[in-house]
Amino acid sequence: MRILKGLIVVLVSLLALAGAGALSSAAAAQAEASGAEDLGYGVGAVATSMLYTPLKVAYAGLGLVAGGVGYVVTGGREDVANNLIQPAIGGNYVINGNQLRGREPVVFVGPAARR
Repeated sequence: MRILKGLIVVLVSLLALAGAGALSSAAAAQAEASGAEDLGYGVGAVATSMLYTPLKVAYAGLGLVAGGVGYVVTGGREDVANNLIQPAIGGNYVINGNQLRGREPVVFVGPAARR
C-alpha cells in the first residue's frame, strides 16, 4: 500500500512539473486567455488523475489476480491468462488535457491480447 501511495505521489508530481513547463512555454507563445484555458485543463487533468489512477491501478491488479487464477484453474493455459491480464493492464493510467478536451479518448480497458 505504501508503494502504491508513493507511485501516485510521483505521478502527480511529474504531471504538475510537466504541466508547469508546458504552461510557461505556452504562455510566451499564446495569448493570456489561451494560457488560462491550458492552466484550467492542466489542473483538471491532475485532479481527475488523482481519482482515476488509483481506480485504474486497482483494476489492473484485479486483472492480474484473475489472470493468475485463470492460469491455475485451466491447467496452465497462457491464452486464458493473457486474455484476462492484457485488457486489465492496458489503457491509460493518467488523464491529460487533450483527453479532457475530447481530442483523445480515455482508454480504461486496454486492447485484447494478441494471438
